[in-house]
Amino acid sequence: MGNLIFKGNTQAMYDKILELAPKPFRVTTKQQMDQALIETFGENGEVTEEKFMEIVKTKIPKGFLQIALNVLEPLLSKK
Repeated sequence: MGNLIFKGNTQAMYDKILELAPKPFRVTTKQQMDQALIETFGENGEVTEEKFMEIVKTKIPKGFLQIALNVLEPLLSKK
């Protein structure tokens, strides 16, 4: 996944998304998230919480999206 720099709580958010994925889909979820992160931030970019949430909204299947958002929102840094 390159040398991405996870800012704020994005590493915890990334880990939580993988943890939430049903076991049979974890590898696919990881591959899709990694690809989207690299496409968005490049190999050495800084992953921001705002952009990470945008990626989640486009990559997580609609049936699971609200669950994922409910779990991730408490992890967002307070501004």
